[in-house]
Amino acid sequence: MTADSAAPEPAAPDDPLAKAHELIPMLRSHSARSEHDSTLAPEVVTALRDAGLFRLTTPAKFGGHDLNLSAQARVIAAVARGCASAGWVVAAEAASTMLCNVVSEAAMAEAFDGRPDTLMLSTAVDQTRSVATPTEGGFLLSGYCRYATGAEISDWALVSAIPVKRGDEDHVFSCMMPMSDVTVERSWNVTGMGGTGTHGLVIDNVFVPEHRTRQFRVAEVLALDEDDRPTYFVQASLTTLAALVGAAQGALDVVRETLLKDSLPKDAQTDYRVNGAVESAGIRLWFAEAAHLIDSSMLHLMHAMGRLDGVAYEEPVPWLERADLRMHASTSVQLARQGMEKLLDISGTRGFALSNPLQRYWRDLGVGSRHVSFHGPTLLEDYSLALWGKRPSLILI
Repeated sequence: MTADSAAPEPAAPDDPLAKAHELIPMLRSHSARSEHDSTLAPEVVTALRDAGLFRLTTPAKFGGHDLNLSAQARVIAAVARGCASAGWVVAAEAASTMLCNVVSEAAMAEAFDGRPDTLMLSTAVDQTRSVATPTEGGFLLSGYCRYATGAEISDWALVSAIPVKRGDEDHVFSCMMPMSDVTVERSWNVTGMGGTGTHGLVIDNVFVPEHRTRQFRVAEVLALDEDDRPTYFVQASLTTLAALVGAAQGALDVVRETLLKDSLPKDAQTDYRVNGAVESAGIRLWFAEAAHLIDSSMLHLMHAMGRLDGVAYEEPVPWLERADLRMHASTSVQLARQGMEKLLDISGTRGFALSNPLQRYWRDLGVGSRHVSFHGPTLLEDYSLALWGKRPSLILI
C-alpha cells in the first residue's frame, strides 16, 4: 500500500480531494498557457475557486474547510499532479491564509467573512526599498516585494518583514492589505513554475490600519530561544512541498500513459522508448524505481505533516524537532528529483519536446525545489547543529 493508494472513504459532495482529482486533466491541458502567460489561466482560477480549493485553511466559521496539514498535502499534491504551478498557487494560498491567523480576528473577518474563497498571497518586503511611518490609526507604507505568488489573481496580500522605528526600538510588522492597494510589477521570468505568476508588488504610500497589523520587537525575535520558536513557517514550507511531490506524481502519470500506448504492428520496428516499452524488463525496472522514489518522497512529506497535525500556529516546537522536520522535507525533495530523472531516462530526448508535459513537470520541480525553504546544505547544517545542541541555530525560524 503506497502513501496515496489507501482505499478512500466515500467522498462527500464537497470533498476537496475528490474535486482536485477531477480537475487533473483540465489543469494539465491549460498548463502550457499558464506558463506562457506567467499567471494561471482564467479557466484554471475559476475551476479552482468553484471547487473550493482556495478555502483549504480558511476558518470553518467563515465557510472554509479548515483542513489539517495532512489533508492539505493530499489535495495540493493532486492539484499539482495536473499542473505544478496551480498546485504551488493553491499551496501558497493555503499557507498565506494560515499565516493570517497571527494578525488579528478583525482583519481575518474583513478578508474572509462572507467570502470564504478569498485568494490570499503572502510576501515579504525588500527592507532596503521599504519604509513604514506610524500615523494616526495605523501606518503609511511604501515598499517593494520581490516575489508574490499569484500576484495577478489574488484578492488580499499578507506583507511581512516591514521595518519600522517605535521610539528608540526597531520593530518589524506584518500586515494585511487588499490587492487593490498595490501595483503588480510583471517580473516573473523563469524556466519553471512560470504559471505561478510570482511577480513583484509596488506599495506606494498605502495606509494600513492598526487592526490589520501584527508587530514584533526585533530584539525579542532575535533573543527568542531556539526551543521557543513557533512552527508556522515550518508548516507553510511543508504545504508548498506538497506541490513539488505532486509534480513528480504528475510526471509519473505522463510516462505511464505513454508506455501504455498501443504497440506498433508486429511487422513494424519497435521503438523501445515508447512502443512496446513495457515488454522491456529494463524499462519496467527503471519505471518501478521511479515510482518507488516518488512514493517515498510522499511518505517523507506525510510523515512530517502528520507530526504537525493539531499543532497550533504559534505553538513552540523544539529546535531539534523543527530541524528534523526540515530534513524530512529535504529528503522528500531529493527523492522526487531522483524519481524525475529516472522518468526522463525512460523517455529519452522526446521527453524534452516542448509539446511533452513531462519537460514542464521537470522544470517546475527543478525551480520549485530550489526555494529557500528547501535549501539542502543549509537544512543539513542546521540539523547537525541541533543534534549536538550547538547554539545559535543557523535558521532563525
